Amino acid sequence: MAPIFVKFSFAASLGLAKKTGLAALVAVAVVALYGSGLSGGFFFDDDVNIVYVEALKLSRLDLDNLRAAWQSGHSGPLGRPIAQVSFALNHYFNGFDPYFFKITNLVIHLLAGIFVFLAARCLRFSLLLAGFAVAFWLLHPIQLTSVLYVVQRMTSLSALFLLAAFLLHVVGRERGARAGWAMLLAAWCVCWPLSMLSKETGALFPLFVVAWEVIVRRQQIGQLDRFGKIVSATVALAVAAGGVYLLLPAGEWLWAGYAMRDFSPLERLLTESRVIWLYLGLIFLPRLDAFGLQHDDIVLSTGWLTPWTTPASLFGLALLMGMAWVARKKYPLASFGIVWFLIGHSLESTFLPLEIAHEHRNYLPLFGVLLAVASVLQPLARQAGWQKTLVLGGVAAALGYSALLTGLRAHQFGDALRRTQLEAMHHPNSSRAHYEAGRALAAYARQMPPNDPARFFTASHYEQATELNRNTKLPLLGLIHLNCLAALPIKPEWLDELKRRLRHTPFAPGDRTVLYSVKEMSVASTLCLAHDEVIELFSAALANASTNAHSRMLMHSWRADYLTLVARDLPAAEIELDRALAISPHNPSNRLKRAQLDFLQGRYVEAAKRLDGLRDATLVGSERKTMAQLRICLASDNPATMCAGI
Repeated sequence: MAPIFVKFSFAASLGLAKKTGLAALVAVAVVALYGSGLSGGFFFDDDVNIVYVEALKLSRLDLDNLRAAWQSGHSGPLGRPIAQVSFALNHYFNGFDPYFFKITNLVIHLLAGIFVFLAARCLRFSLLLAGFAVAFWLLHPIQLTSVLYVVQRMTSLSALFLLAAFLLHVVGRERGARAGWAMLLAAWCVCWPLSMLSKETGALFPLFVVAWEVIVRRQQIGQLDRFGKIVSATVALAVAAGGVYLLLPAGEWLWAGYAMRDFSPLERLLTESRVIWLYLGLIFLPRLDAFGLQHDDIVLSTGWLTPWTTPASLFGLALLMGMAWVARKKYPLASFGIVWFLIGHSLESTFLPLEIAHEHRNYLPLFGVLLAVASVLQPLARQAGWQKTLVLGGVAAALGYSALLTGLRAHQFGDALRRTQLEAMHHPNSSRAHYEAGRALAAYARQMPPNDPARFFTASHYEQATELNRNTKLPLLGLIHLNCLAALPIKPEWLDELKRRLRHTPFAPGDRTVLYSVKEMSVASTLCLAHDEVIELFSAALANASTNAHSRMLMHSWRADYLTLVARDLPAAEIELDRALAISPHNPSNRLKRAQLDFLQGRYVEAAKRLDGLRDATLVGSERKTMAQLRICLASDNPATMCAGI
């Protein structure tokens, strides 16, 4: 017995070593391919969600600071606090160095890959095909923005916890007994909430579970058991209740989001039918020039027949759903993979008033595509001879091609100038691509003489961005700022058009960046607009009917900052802060600013009362420091002399 046992142990150890070696090889490949992109900076929504958020600038790890970070998010109904706290921790250890933020994203990506592999194995895929699936999932170029676009940690964190929840549910159901129930409890009560608190797409977890129960487990055990029926019925009722809620007046808050979009709910739904096929094209036939950060150059479907690809796409989706239905009994894993992909897009690619397309929306749905493909290849891969060689060779070639594109694209993202110029070249009809290209060039143009070619190309990108999107606003501010820096006159039509767009075109979430930038540039003395012109820009945005309450509150607060720090008009700043507080009475930052204004105007008793009301408020570190300084000043015998500059 001993020699047999030794032989078996050696073989097992050798097999484990091979598996570990292959896993390490894939991990090294991922790190190596993404390495050149880790040096890139923050861009697009990174600024408003991370860099400009005071609560994320942790100076101490204490409960108050962490609570402020937890409450700092405004990206979704739940605020995505898990992601926000992770950003704050990144800042605490390494400041706002984008390299470490992206390293963290890469680690999350690798951890999620482990759960992808384990889930594939639980779904009865061979070790080889599960390995190929996770390698594709980790190395496919469509996954890149979820790693190198820092704010999309929200997507990858949510997917990480959702995959963990799904794995625990599957294993718990198959194991049963006390251990199985413990896994189910962990899946539904721990991992699922963590997924939703990272990003609201975590709400899709019950739908993935129902799909597995109805398609895969039902085929495995021959029926939909009692637990499966209960879960399916509960989820169906919850979905129905959600649908009814959205049709009632209580759900109008969601549809109100279309006021800031230049498309209707029907136009978005029709366009998304084509976008799904764009995503599948990027997955199966990836091309470097087809990928993009924005995809705002997609033509809207304005009707059922316009463009002609709309009815073709709708028919294709119906065919895909039909295939999943027909295959559910004979090929359950293929059916489940198709359904997983469609469920993965059921929130962000259907009725919600979001932007039309982003590649990171495929981070989790890609797993379904890989499941469907692997289920087709698995019988062929088990056969000996040329068929197996052909299948494995084709898969390896496709994997190598995907890895090559990911490496090239990561290199593109490693430098802002390189990334933005290539984006504008690959997507000449994208307004945002041209704006970002101009913005990146502007950093160089600032140090150049007025007649330098860099200035010409910067202005050209801004002008193209302005023309391509009649609702965009930032490129016009870019043109104004560019001339201010060069001491050149501003064209009156630029300012007039910016005011018109701020007042009359849909006010998208990113448009408030215009007013924040106006305030910051004015404070830094790099904006050459007159006082009345600055005030008119704020007034135009505040007069826009599509501007939501949160944006109005912020803009009143920013205008107060401008009036205090630049115009030195404290009574007018007080009026603006009161307007901001009328919208959000409990906002601690504005309440502290109001106390400062009272102090600056000699109303020390009122200032002290306002500070007393902030004792239990959640403030960021810099705000708590300001409040402490104010208290010291108010406690002195001569506050005006001691703290004249506060």
